[in-house]
Amino acid sequence: MNEHNPIAQLVNLIQKQWMEKTANKPSLRFVRFIIRPEEARVYEGFCKLESSEHGSLPEVFVTQLTNFEDEDTFSAALIKDWLDTYEKSTALLQQVNERSFFLWDPRPFQQLLERNNGAPMDDALLSLLGSFRQSLPQQQKQLVLALIPRQVSSTKDMKNWISTLLKKGIPAGVKLLVIDHVNEEHFAFHDRQFPDMICSIHVPMDLNAAIQKLATSGNPNDPEIMLRKCVFEMGAALKDKDVKRMHRWGQQALDATQRSGNKGLFATAHIMYAGMLFHFKKDPKIPELLERGQRIAKQGVQMGDGACLPLLVQFYGYHGAYAQIRRRFTEAINWFIQQAELAEQHKFSQQALNAWYQAAELCRRKDSGRYYDILEKGYKAGLHLTDEEISASIYIYLLRDYYDYAHAQRNHDIVQAIDEKMGRVFGRDWKSDVDTVRKNREPMILPLEMEQSENASAS
Repeated sequence: MNEHNPIAQLVNLIQKQWMEKTANKPSLRFVRFIIRPEEARVYEGFCKLESSEHGSLPEVFVTQLTNFEDEDTFSAALIKDWLDTYEKSTALLQQVNERSFFLWDPRPFQQLLERNNGAPMDDALLSLLGSFRQSLPQQQKQLVLALIPRQVSSTKDMKNWISTLLKKGIPAGVKLLVIDHVNEEHFAFHDRQFPDMICSIHVPMDLNAAIQKLATSGNPNDPEIMLRKCVFEMGAALKDKDVKRMHRWGQQALDATQRSGNKGLFATAHIMYAGMLFHFKKDPKIPELLERGQRIAKQGVQMGDGACLPLLVQFYGYHGAYAQIRRRFTEAINWFIQQAELAEQHKFSQQALNAWYQAAELCRRKDSGRYYDILEKGYKAGLHLTDEEISASIYIYLLRDYYDYAHAQRNHDIVQAIDEKMGRVFGRDWKSDVDTVRKNREPMILPLEMEQSENASAS
């Protein structure tokens, strides 16, 4: 890991806190990281780093992303994923064996899993963890199971599951690790319940400063670095609701990227500037930026600039969003349809599905005569997705709505196909689960804002 990387330095902070809080505590069985939501990627990175051959802590970390569906099936799901991961980790195991002898037999647990008739397998999971820990080389006789479920159906039920394992007795030398959020305390236990067995770790960190430092490091005259600096300054102006400062930095972003001669970078500056101005809604500069930026992106596509095609897809979405803000709903629907068709044509699956969903939702509320036609196109656009891709995308809402339509039309084949597909992903009660997720989900953010956030976190 690059020690000069500001994000790597944050990971180092977590490692140091781990050492301080967990060392010389032989009774410790459960560790809870308490984080702010925006810090999740840093902590996930820490867990994945420590689960690799590059980890620096004395414990052996195993990170599982297993979905939590309910407390009766979670242990069995963890065992299954553990065995699958173990089977695929031959290269890593070979490296371990080169340094010290390691031999663990997964067959007894595979047999237990095959014989299981749906009963909870908490005891089997504890036995697996103890067995694996005993097989570790002498210098690494500590094991950490880090749980970062992709989805959690009920934090209350997951807390009950953790409590059950603590009461049954997590083997010596084994710790469970979970991530909890500041002010929510989903997995908090009172010390009196489990004396000396639990520990909470909170690492104060200035993530925004680290991301800004990382993004703007390098040659200050480089147009990409200049653009990043302008974007951060626009973000600060937005936070202060200072539209004049926003325009000043936005214009600097346009000037710096235009001088570069890079169409993709110049178009990016337009869409970022426009995206920031969306928070001021009626600013007359927005349509000018969108129209000019779209022209530049089209020119870049014609010149073979690979960065311009996804930008062009995003411009259609921003035009749709702007028309929606201006209450020009038919125009907005048409923009979203164009975005969906262009994204689908170039195999940008998630962008296509987002656009179909935006168009369908607007039709449902403002142009019901087109609703089912658009909904069907959105349904067909995601038929190729894997179960994992479905679970992580907005396609679950298109499937949920198209299920009701197919049911009303007595199209039993489609109803059965959707029921089987969603049953695999979410379980028997998938309809109510998806309804709950949709009811509680955050408002949809613009595609570029989402990508900026993901890229900054991953940097």
